[in-house]
Amino acid sequence: MKNGVILSKADKIRESLPISPDEFRTKLDSECYVIWKLKVFNESELTETPTKSSHADYVESKNSDLHGAYLAAHFEAGLWPVVYQGENDGHLIRHVCPMIKAEGIISSQGAKFDFYPHVDNPDLRITGERESKLLGSCPDTLTLLCLRKEEGVNTSLLKLDEILSHLTPDVIDTLSKPIFKINRPASFAEASSVEEVPVIVKNDGKWYSRFDWHNTNGMTLKAEAALEKMRFVTLEHDLWFDVPLEPGDAVTFLNQRTMHTRNAFEPRFDGTDRWLLRVFGMKKRPIESQLVSPSSCLHHLRTI
Repeated sequence: MKNGVILSKADKIRESLPISPDEFRTKLDSECYVIWKLKVFNESELTETPTKSSHADYVESKNSDLHGAYLAAHFEAGLWPVVYQGENDGHLIRHVCPMIKAEGIISSQGAKFDFYPHVDNPDLRITGERESKLLGSCPDTLTLLCLRKEEGVNTSLLKLDEILSHLTPDVIDTLSKPIFKINRPASFAEASSVEEVPVIVKNDGKWYSRFDWHNTNGMTLKAEAALEKMRFVTLEHDLWFDVPLEPGDAVTFLNQRTMHTRNAFEPRFDGTDRWLLRVFGMKKRPIESQLVSPSSCLHHLRTI
């Protein structure tokens, strides 16, 4: 079973999270992100940075203790790791590093182009919208664990509330109407899109977003005008927080309450490139009907 080895190891690991689960969740909800250090980490034991997606099985087996501890930290924090049908070949952990075949693509495995502010998997249902019984929802959290850093290359976060504070009420009202089209990100094997959805949704007094600079389009002139104003604000670097990650450091952030971005760089493809591990998390375990194959995996969510 794919992910079986690392899930089995995760089940046996305890106290992988360096802070208490209550402190972790409180900080995550209040600040929208938490920076933490994985206890089980030895940089000297890492394989070379992979350059092809086909290397994932080998890397996962060689670094299985690290992968298991990484997943264990999520379970301790009360987060349910998930992977989405049609993305990352079913692996729960994605290698965020330059891949040869993705060199010219704007995605987590591209490098040559700036990856502008976005929410991951924005074409799926977000918080505040009616939950689907058949399809998985947009991830609640996204965690990035740094294995190798690259000087001058940063993952940056922007808080949704700060972005909205720079927009007028009429623009916010337009962004909350179902007059937008969202394309599925390039990391998925097949293209898809969803139409007549809002960019932002308010739920229990908080705003949630599916904004993706590269994959969001307005379906009316008014919608596109509002979207252009939001795009402009998200590129205000004063609103960006460059996450200071050293090898062994991780950041977990609320995917729909923040946006993240990464600047371009020139990959070497020599085994030493920047390398992070990404895990999507849900705050509650998905229902069985949302799973691709519930008899074999409780983490693989349907998207079609």
